[in-house]
Amino acid sequence: MIRKMSEKLPELEYFIKGTNPKLLIHSGTHGDEFEVVDFVRKAVEKYENILPDFIFVPIVSPSAIKNKTRLNKNGHDLNRIFFSDSTEIEVTENIKILDGFDFDLVVSFHEDPEFDEYYIYDEGQSDLISSKVLKHIEKLNSLNVKLLNGVDDPSDPHLGHEFKNGYAKFDHPEGREADGTATLWIYSEKRAKGILVPEIPGRVSLQKKELIVDTFFVDVLC
Repeated sequence: MIRKMSEKLPELEYFIKGTNPKLLIHSGTHGDEFEVVDFVRKAVEKYENILPDFIFVPIVSPSAIKNKTRLNKNGHDLNRIFFSDSTEIEVTENIKILDGFDFDLVVSFHEDPEFDEYYIYDEGQSDLISSKVLKHIEKLNSLNVKLLNGVDDPSDPHLGHEFKNGYAKFDHPEGREADGTATLWIYSEKRAKGILVPEIPGRVSLQKKELIVDTFFVDVLC
């Protein structure tokens, strides 16, 4: 695993394993979701040797994480302005990291500060991956991790999705345009076949957060 830094934004670091990475791992998009970052980093280091070749961006928005706020230092939510023509340096430098790569799977770890239930957006095309995700959710349920049954956030025009037992599957049509989220930009640019967004519950113990992240790596990625 080779550590690199963005030339124009040195605080934006990323790691590459292998010469043809097919897995992209994101965390740290929102600064008020900072607790999950260290657990994702720990899992990447723990399972590096058995993970497929990957690119790992542990902190997508360095200034938001530094301030521990959803918005970055310029007042932007990076997961609402992720477009090819963006002028926000944290977006443009993240896009440069991905230049020249196409991924089989993108995983973007988030943390929902308001919930004590776990849920996952499955925006992929692989039935195998979806099957792994469902088994992963079942395992966590048996380990007393609560799962979301209901809507993620009815007040957010980008959300309002219904989840059943912590899971929602989306099939994006060909030519679907980016909506400002990093994952859909990657998909719309035909740089990924599948997208998973695990939402780690914010209102649980640190031990349970680490359990969820570690179990996701074992069940889905390794």
